[in-house]
Amino acid sequence: MSPSKRSAPARERVAAPPDKDPAAKATDRIIDVATTLFLGVGYERTGIDTVVAKARVSKRAFYAQFGSKADLFAAVVIRLAERNFPSLDAVPANGAPIEQLLERVAIELLRISTTPESVALDRMVTAQVGRFPELARILYDFAGARSIGAVCKILEQAVARGELALDDCVFAAQHFLQATVLGPRRFVVLGLEDGRMTPKKLERLRRGIRLFVDG
Repeated sequence: MSPSKRSAPARERVAAPPDKDPAAKATDRIIDVATTLFLGVGYERTGIDTVVAKARVSKRAFYAQFGSKADLFAAVVIRLAERNFPSLDAVPANGAPIEQLLERVAIELLRISTTPESVALDRMVTAQVGRFPELARILYDFAGARSIGAVCKILEQAVARGELALDDCVFAAQHFLQATVLGPRRFVVLGLEDGRMTPKKLERLRRGIRLFVDG
């Protein structure tokens, strides 16, 4: 056998990742099905019987993973928050004029927060905030806190370079986000606009950034 056809030494072989165990697969199916149902018909109209039937699991398997429909709802919200509001560490905080940096982060935040799934998540949690106030906090920790952190990083770098004079970067970041991201996003959540970045929206965003930077 030629060297090119010899099998690789054992130490060079890469083992395939082990498959998930049946319980983990069942949990994934339950959450996937519940996500579709909660987003599609809402919390009240989603029943456990429907979830277990569509997920092809027994009720015993369901209750082994989730104590109640409320626990399942929390798991769905957490998964959606993780999926729709990733870390913003890759957004640059320096290397360009402050207005360009703020424009980049605002556009990225608008992009990830106005996807159909992100908007549906917002509506779903808002509809149930009286029943599950802690889930609103979870959603804020993923979306709000990460957004504020990304903007703060840019503002702190600008202060260090002498481009801005700020006493409280967190307070400034909150006001920046309200003017450039949260306000426009609200129109999308209410169904008054879609999430596309049009030339008109971009110009409105840039005016807001200039107003913020100029103080």
